[in-house]
Amino acid sequence: MVPGDGVRRAMRVREFNRQAGIRKCGGHPTRSLDTTANRWDQALFADLELIREYGLGEGLSADTKADDEALAEIRPGCDLFPPIHDFDKWFALQGAWNDVVLTTVQNPVMVSLKTPMASCLADRTGLKVTADDPANSYLKAVTERWLKLSKADWEAQGQGYTYAFIDCGQEYYGTLRKLLLVERDKMVEQNREVLTSFAIHLVEAGYVP
Repeated sequence: MVPGDGVRRAMRVREFNRQAGIRKCGGHPTRSLDTTANRWDQALFADLELIREYGLGEGLSADTKADDEALAEIRPGCDLFPPIHDFDKWFALQGAWNDVVLTTVQNPVMVSLKTPMASCLADRTGLKVTADDPANSYLKAVTERWLKLSKADWEAQGQGYTYAFIDCGQEYYGTLRKLLLVERDKMVEQNREVLTSFAIHLVEAGYVP
């Protein structure tokens, strides 16, 4: 994944894999593959247009409830490893890619954008945001704020927190995307055989792009 619209495709593939594992273990998942309930590392792989459309994560209780119900049905002791050929090889690449991403985040260009982003978020919202990790510290502060507010107060204020993240994160995530696309092309080329094989088996398992 890289920040931007490709995040939704990656989320969809991961959701399919997750549901395949749940079905293997006797569960009956019902939520859509296009759910945005599980965004994994939203602070690292932000799709700002997704956040603009749906917010930072609120309003997803129905999808989360459906997932909880499916998980409650699984056989005790059953692992949720999806029965898809080459999944293990594909999954290993996710870890390798994450190492590349974490290295890129420490690029001097990216580091120089952290303080401006943190200052922007703090100025816009009054929340405590740290310059060494603006995105994670901001999302943590927003969550703490959300837990303290009534539903009515959050509905009145939540959009402001969402738009602050979008506006203050534009340059940071835009720059991270550009840097990562170069690295992604390299990794795809180095692992084309594995990626192609897994894509074929994913479709054979029922995934529809």
